[in-house]
Amino acid sequence: MKKNKLFILFFAFSISVNAATINVRILTTKVISSFIFSPIIGTYDVYGDGVLLTNSDVPGIFQMNIDGDSILLKTFEKTIGKYSSLKMIARQADGAFKIKSVISESKVRTYEDNLTIGLDAEKKQFLLINHVDIEKYIAGVVESESGTRTSLEYYKLQSILCRTYLLSHINRHIFEGFQVCDDVHCQAYLSRTTDLDVKKGVYDTKGLVVVDGDLNLITAAFHSNCGGQTVASQDVWAMSTTYLKSVKDSFCLNQSHALWKRSIPLEDWKAYLQLKHKYPIDDSLKLNDATTFTQPNGRAIYFTDKDLKIPLKTIRADFQLKSTYFSVAQQGDQIVFSGRGYGHGVGLCQEGAMRMADLNYSYKDILNFYYKDVHLVDLSALNYFRQE
Repeated sequence: MKKNKLFILFFAFSISVNAATINVRILTTKVISSFIFSPIIGTYDVYGDGVLLTNSDVPGIFQMNIDGDSILLKTFEKTIGKYSSLKMIARQADGAFKIKSVISESKVRTYEDNLTIGLDAEKKQFLLINHVDIEKYIAGVVESESGTRTSLEYYKLQSILCRTYLLSHINRHIFEGFQVCDDVHCQAYLSRTTDLDVKKGVYDTKGLVVVDGDLNLITAAFHSNCGGQTVASQDVWAMSTTYLKSVKDSFCLNQSHALWKRSIPLEDWKAYLQLKHKYPIDDSLKLNDATTFTQPNGRAIYFTDKDLKIPLKTIRADFQLKSTYFSVAQQGDQIVFSGRGYGHGVGLCQEGAMRMADLNYSYKDILNFYYKDVHLVDLSALNYFRQE
């Protein structure tokens, strides 16, 4: 039975893994109508509607503007022409480039490998797709999701989780002409990385993913800080799993996102409870409960009155709180939310994991602390199942 499951697992992802590239829409949340493309490593050939436009060893800097339903391609010296699509193809395996929107406040973004430029006709903006090696993409995601100020052991773990998440959502946007986006809807991918530890963490774990007891890729959830206790998946997403269980976590308690506060006017709080949730604020006992809420025995799911079933995740979303792990207290004419942690609380607590890595726990130890009954699988080692 397990051999059959491994066989299915391998073939489900063999195309993506063997091709070793991923098509990522970049600058997804930005409205880009004019930008500058500039190589930073190597040289690039430019193809307009499938025809080679450049044939020079001199690195080219190009500007692209939207002109009606076409892309206007220019250099600083001349206009090259109008096209429905463009491809920027690196001649070298280590090619890299930068993109700068002509809008002055935009940041320069840097990427590796190749770029396809099309038009999103409905929104009248560019559709930019980075065709990039999967492990280079993973490295960019790891840096975007966790920064560059932690340890190699942590980067190994984060690389495995990001790779697992990618492969379990590999064709999320396939009907839109790409596979994943660069926003948190898929995974944050803000640029290429140049950090050597991040790269080493990725390539030291190349091909490793996490599976559950049935050899299915797990939902590799992670968040910034759990505040001392992670959340079971069913309490946030109504999705029960064998591996995303609530875990007591002391490692994150003294980290930067462990504690927070937020104040709002008392009248706003009362109006919110009454109008949105039909909370009986004219009942003095109920009102007292609503202004003295605590979670002394670990994370709760609902706010104060279980009969009303007001989900804490709803309150968090409505008031843009950092987590659902909070207490409520009245201070004069204000309501103060005193909270713990940052994020949805499911799966890996990043700041806790970073602290564990600093204390010399291995990435396998950290993985098994936050995810229960899971296994590491090397996809490249499953090739022999093709023959069975």
